[in-house]
Amino acid sequence: MAETDVGFAVVGLGMGRARSRMIAETPGAALAVVCDLNEERAQVVAQEFDVPYTLDHHEALERDDVEVVLVMTPTGAHAPVAIDAAKAGKHVVTTKPLEVTVERCDQVIQACEDAGVVLAVDFGARYGGDMQTVKRAIDEGRLGKIILGEATLKWYRSQEYYDRGGWRGTWEMDGGGSLMNQSIHPIDLMLWFLGEAKRVIGRSGVFAHEIETEDLGMAMVEFANGAVGRILGTTTYPDSQPYEVNVHGDLAGVATRDGQIQAWHFLKEAEDTHIEPGSGPGSIVEDVIGVLRHGRRPMVDGREGRRSVELIQAVYQSAEEGGWVSLPL
Repeated sequence: MAETDVGFAVVGLGMGRARSRMIAETPGAALAVVCDLNEERAQVVAQEFDVPYTLDHHEALERDDVEVVLVMTPTGAHAPVAIDAAKAGKHVVTTKPLEVTVERCDQVIQACEDAGVVLAVDFGARYGGDMQTVKRAIDEGRLGKIILGEATLKWYRSQEYYDRGGWRGTWEMDGGGSLMNQSIHPIDLMLWFLGEAKRVIGRSGVFAHEIETEDLGMAMVEFANGAVGRILGTTTYPDSQPYEVNVHGDLAGVATRDGQIQAWHFLKEAEDTHIEPGSGPGSIVEDVIGVLRHGRRPMVDGREGRRSVELIQAVYQSAEEGGWVSLPL
């Protein structure tokens, strides 16, 4: 580990195993320790990356070579680990979503602000070059006045998927179902592209699984800039399809699938159809290094990461009560 390397601890080695690999392969980053409640899993990952492991995240927080803690636990367990990390003076990254409710998001945000540490949320789709290009084009007005954004995810998840581990599809640990867990990436992109959501009306239900939360949710969103949005997220489709995020304005539109641009569409009379590529960090690890070593802002800080949780909670509230729900909650 070089003196200038950013030292990381990874807590939760389900998805955290892939993030451990990302750290190990990113210049300027060093994996210091991994942590999981399952000792067999912790041993396997520790051996793979030749680092120590612990079953107690408090032990990881005591290490001087740890600057950043990646919280990769089930969503409903983010806050305790993140708050402990902040109090220990460590910078915090959580996987998506930040937490299961707006209130718990606020607890994490407040703890990090009080401790003066960075809080970032790992929305991996934002690190794709195509998505950064779409964002740049929108910000530069190339699409004109934005009219419509669409976020669509149609995946298959078996009952065994929900039963495995016992936390998926529960309000306490998952915070929701097909919207909060699976569809949050395209929902986050739509919010990034279209801006502040003003009000929402939604419906949700359980159609094909035995779970507490929804396996199909849909909503219409009105944005502060006058645009409207459409959300559809389900885990009942017979075969998982690429998620789609589409946006158009009064000058042009763009269609994307799984974070890749499929096509630009311009008015026939448009003379300039060249779109400059966007730029930014290529991963959450690169992002954090840029924040800590070069004073940049994180791609998704705590307050930005909170927005998708708030919108989805508003959809759930609308589905329960009927009618429009205004934002902020």
